[in-house]
Amino acid sequence: MTQLADEGAAAWEAIADGWAERVRTNTDQTRIYLLDPAHLGLLGDVSGKCVLDAGCGEGRFARMLAERGAKVTGIDLSKRMIELARDAEAANPQGIRYLEADMADLSALPEEGFEIVVAYLSLLDVPDCERALVEIARVLEPGGSFDFSVVHPCFLPPGATWEPRRPGTIPLRDEDKLFKKIDNYFPARALRLRLWPTAPAETVNYHRQISDYAHACRAAGFFIRDIIEPVPSQEMLDQRDYLREHRRAPGMILFDCVKAMA
Repeated sequence: MTQLADEGAAAWEAIADGWAERVRTNTDQTRIYLLDPAHLGLLGDVSGKCVLDAGCGEGRFARMLAERGAKVTGIDLSKRMIELARDAEAANPQGIRYLEADMADLSALPEEGFEIVVAYLSLLDVPDCERALVEIARVLEPGGSFDFSVVHPCFLPPGATWEPRRPGTIPLRDEDKLFKKIDNYFPARALRLRLWPTAPAETVNYHRQISDYAHACRAAGFFIRDIIEPVPSQEMLDQRDYLREHRRAPGMILFDCVKAMA
């Protein structure tokens, strides 16, 4: 691996237990109210289908897929994440297979062995996105679906913030947010950040342009079938005012791809 890849892998090892606690106690509400419905809506009926969860972490979304009848394999670069996922599988068996593997090297998996591949907010952690997409294409059957999500490069580039309606305040409610300040879309680059204030290590993410993802998909043999910028339902907005910002500037984007037929 490269130095950046090594650094990223070490960071995920350091934060794995804290991350598992957060997602298992529903702390990350963006996933619950935006990304979960969007991903599940794109995937449709997964019952009986062979699905690869690429970058599965501690297995949260893999378990959701298995609950819907999918035959799931989860891979992650972090040994500790895979241990946590296997512990959850042992406690509540769902038939999920977990492997420690780099998304850019899926040599442990068979060629064209999956009908669906999902990368749920994981490609932005991979230094060699282009190579990862080539590997994902290799293990996906022709005509198979590949759905991935990333932080929206346009509306959440590094340094993006909401301008407060009242200077000097922190805008928490939608009515307190005047407009979103966005800059530095270019260039693509590595970023270091703490996923929560007390996280024991900084993770390494990769900010890329939408065109970077589009070009990498095309080079790997994928057609982009749809692009989704998820927004919360009106019911969610009525209950959770802080989600209204996603109606003004979407924070996430999903790509629905299909592998070209041979």
